[in-house]
Amino acid sequence: MTAPRKNIRPTLLALAASAGLTLLVIVGSRNLEHYDAALFGYTVASIVAFGAVVYRYALWLERPATRVYWMRGWQLFRDRKKFIANTSSAARTFANSLIEQKFIFKRGFTRWLMHALIMWGCVISALITFPLVFGWVHFELEGERGYRPYVFGFPLMVMDGRTILAWITFHALDFTAIMVIAGCAIAIHRRLHDRGAIALQQYILDFVPHLLLIAISVTGLMLTASSLWLGGYMYSFIALTHQAVVIMTLFYLPFGKLFHVVQRPASIGVELYQRRAREMPQAKCTRCGVEFVAEMWLDDLKKVVEKLGFDYSMGDGRYLQDYCPRCKRIIRGLAYASLPDRNAEVFRGSRIEKEPD
Repeated sequence: MTAPRKNIRPTLLALAASAGLTLLVIVGSRNLEHYDAALFGYTVASIVAFGAVVYRYALWLERPATRVYWMRGWQLFRDRKKFIANTSSAARTFANSLIEQKFIFKRGFTRWLMHALIMWGCVISALITFPLVFGWVHFELEGERGYRPYVFGFPLMVMDGRTILAWITFHALDFTAIMVIAGCAIAIHRRLHDRGAIALQQYILDFVPHLLLIAISVTGLMLTASSLWLGGYMYSFIALTHQAVVIMTLFYLPFGKLFHVVQRPASIGVELYQRRAREMPQAKCTRCGVEFVAEMWLDDLKKVVEKLGFDYSMGDGRYLQDYCPRCKRIIRGLAYASLPDRNAEVFRGSRIEKEPD
């Protein structure tokens, strides 16, 4: 069975991404010298999931509207005359939308806290877990209490294993697990009581991601509890359960609601597009002459509509997009007003045809 022609490029990109990550695992772990074979399942799942994420992202970019925004965003960003301003704008958008998430804070503090706990809990966990799984980071014991971290095989400063910093470092995943559990609890509570969320939510899209994240966090905390307080009781079973849940989540990531985490950074280009559009020449309505949108935006809209297979041409070289929203409503209203007369003419014509000579 062969893939459709339009999926060949995303498929090749996905295979290249998986191959590239595999190469990085081998090189970063110094030819697997610092790689833990017990983490092989996590590694395989991560490589496959990474390829699937690239495949889904490439398909997303093939959509006409997304592709136009993507190409135009990079074109505007590379403008030499505006490069410093564009970089500043991108950094400001990154800080406001991705780090601080101010657009969510406007919807309420509880909702912002929920997103912040889940996002930062998952991001910090990923930044810790994946380098350890891939063998990019490992620790070696030096002396009775010293631990020396190695990053890509390069040694860093020795860390005293009995300091507060070391304790926080070794239990960082426990803290992030608590953050994720708290954030998911707020999210589930909201979806069970908020009428707006109840009206739109779906179990697979809205509840499953939170349940998977909670399962990962709980089983991770159980591993810590087993090793610290239970003398390793059922550690192997908990470890296998934790691994199974993590692998399921990684496979769910490219095709579920969690994929918006990968899409969200593209908002930097969208906001840059919108800001630059306000500075550019504005298109005037064909009917009333009022400026209503940037010429660049209007031209891009026409391209997208054409690629989607819609025809909004009105004859004499004009398009429906050339009219402002007010004039569109007027044209639509005039069209509706003329319908009764047309129907009457059709009715009279049909009666004349039926009457005998």
